[in-house]
Amino acid sequence: MARAPDNEQLPPVEGADGWFALAPPPDTTALGELLQRLRAGGQSVRGFVDRATLLAAWLELPAPLVVLEWSRSRTSISVAARATDGASLRRQVSLPGGARALTSAWLELARATLVQQTRFDPLHDLRHEARLRAELPRLAAAAAHGGQAGLAIEAATGQLELQLTRDQFAAAAAAVLQPLAAALRSLAAVNGNGTLLVPEAMLEIPGITAVLDGARFARALRFDAGLVTRALQQLPASPAAAGGAVPYRTQLPLLAGPAPAPVLVPLELPGTQPEVMATHVVYRGRAVPLTADGVVLGRDAAQSTLPLPEGSAGLSRRHCTLRREAGRSQVIDHSHYGTWLDGARVRGRALLPAGSTLRLGEPGVELQLVALEGA
Repeated sequence: MARAPDNEQLPPVEGADGWFALAPPPDTTALGELLQRLRAGGQSVRGFVDRATLLAAWLELPAPLVVLEWSRSRTSISVAARATDGASLRRQVSLPGGARALTSAWLELARATLVQQTRFDPLHDLRHEARLRAELPRLAAAAAHGGQAGLAIEAATGQLELQLTRDQFAAAAAAVLQPLAAALRSLAAVNGNGTLLVPEAMLEIPGITAVLDGARFARALRFDAGLVTRALQQLPASPAAAGGAVPYRTQLPLLAGPAPAPVLVPLELPGTQPEVMATHVVYRGRAVPLTADGVVLGRDAAQSTLPLPEGSAGLSRRHCTLRREAGRSQVIDHSHYGTWLDGARVRGRALLPAGSTLRLGEPGVELQLVALEGA
């Protein structure tokens, strides 16, 4: 299979009749470079199709379909909608910090561990650094399954043993995975009734389970590397575009032939189970119901359903909106100063489970979220 240039999110997957499936490219320049590389390698390219749209058109799953994809330099989240007449790409999010950033974080973990235990710094020798970069993804996967993993290192003073645990790998990965966690929480607040698709390769990352659990989608499934190839085989034959043009399709008709059951396996995540959503926000001893129209919180009485004290530090005039619809409650942040849910800053939107604490601004105002019977 042809490789994509480094600025591509993922290598394209080749199908029949010259069609290639890929994650949304960062820009048209990158797509043009990819086309040149494929043609230079002797590939006959009839067109490109968005991967998430392709899967939504083939898989009979509750929409929307939220598809994760992982490359060396970036993480892609694509949201595709399936309707009665076809599927289309609704949204895509491209985040920095792919496998390369993760390996760099683990490399620093390995260096700090060896220096602390043996005073040996492996980064002083390019050979040791290169070996660690090559071995750390495998060690992380082994630790994810077995709890810990080890590697023997030949130093001038003799053989050293590097031992790292699953928790150590997860802690080192946390900063790299944080943008993904925040983006998924925000998307789940809007698309939580849909399906999250996670490639099996991402499940080898220690700490990824907590990230996926925090997303709170209605269902989460893992898929193998061959799923996209099988979906491409369902594309109907089509004539080549006039003038040698190469289309990039983000809309497709529904494809015939259901996917074989073994390619989609449910993820065992606590967050995929039904959760009690907040029905009311408690402010100054009064429980205010959350509605589909939304409860607007802020300092400006003219713009706010629930005005907050005018002199409060860190509050915006229209700070955030709390909304409950179809049994799901969410907060939408509008502020400059920030909104926090149980200590984590809200990036755009987040779901509101009962029992959570919402803090508006810094130092700000705290409000409790509750679920009342019969609401």
